[in-house]
Amino acid sequence: RFSVEQTVMSTLRQSLTARFVRKLSPRSLWSNRKGVASIEFAMIAPVMVMMFMGIVEFSQAITVDRRVNQVASSTADLIARTDSTITGDLNSIMDVVEVLMRPYSDMPMKVTVSNVIASSSNASNTVVCWSHNYHCGVNNYSVGDSYTLPTGVVEAGESVVVVEVEYANTPLIFSCFINGTIDFDDKFYLKPRLSSSSEFNSQKCTPPA
Repeated sequence: RFSVEQTVMSTLRQSLTARFVRKLSPRSLWSNRKGVASIEFAMIAPVMVMMFMGIVEFSQAITVDRRVNQVASSTADLIARTDSTITGDLNSIMDVVEVLMRPYSDMPMKVTVSNVIASSSNASNTVVCWSHNYHCGVNNYSVGDSYTLPTGVVEAGESVVVVEVEYANTPLIFSCFINGTIDFDDKFYLKPRLSSSSEFNSQKCTPPA
């Protein structure tokens, strides 16, 4: 009897040992799929989160860039509709700019509005007739400063309204990774509709010699 029990216990131990060894074998480990989903999620989740954050940041950048373009074109269009303007009119236009930028703040935005006039005999000889800045402006021009325009923008003896816009955009999510701001800028040219030049505070534009 004792021999039979010993034989049974020995056989059982051998069976359990063999089963344990099979579970620890490389083939068994490769075939074990328990916890695979958790491991895959742990590997993919950080990538998915970074992709989502990147999409949000990229979408905001595109929106801000479009608003900057809209501000430049709308400002030039409003000024070009009249043959004369005053400081109060330009301040009112800047109020419109604030609305166009919503829900983003207009504080990081700089705007320079200028009227550039060409010589009566040479369209490439162009100077600043007048200039106005908003939030310190993009550039500080004085009357008579030389201003280079793209070829064909203005004809001899005529002028063009130039609006320069810059916006310092602070990243929404990646601000902890990106130091400083991402700058967007645009420049828009538009000829006055009612006259050859647009006066500012009753100051007439005189073409350079």
